[in-house]
Amino acid sequence: MTVSEKVDALQKRAADLKGSFEAARTETNEQVPARISKAKADAARAQDEVNAKAAQAADTAQSRWAAMKADVSAKVSQMQEDIDRKRDDRDVKAAQRDADNAEDDALDALDFAAWAVDQAEISVLDAIDARAWADARTAASSSG
Repeated sequence: MTVSEKVDALQKRAADLKGSFEAARTETNEQVPARISKAKADAARAQDEVNAKAAQAADTAQSRWAAMKADVSAKVSQMQEDIDRKRDDRDVKAAQRDADNAEDDALDALDFAAWAVDQAEISVLDAIDARAWADARTAASSSG
């Protein structure tokens, strides 16, 4: 029912009330209680209709609330999944960066080790040369 229709219905009920009031003023003592009983029955029927509509509205509101909660819950879950995925992406990127750095460190250490082996080889050859020179000098001084 639209607002305009509700206003029209209320206006009609007010006119009916005015008519009922005017009629009751001229009725007998037996007719007024009957009118009261009918008015109470009509009011109870109207109240039942309002209660039914209210219950239906409550059910609808409860359904909407449940749907809204489910929707919000789904959105929160999706956000958490997105956060977790982004965290995983960052973790993957961090792990890749850590692995790259570790490999770079290993390559630097291997380069250093290769340089150390080269220096060791030169030192060993220098030692052999020095020993040979010393042995030759010792032999030359013994023969002469």
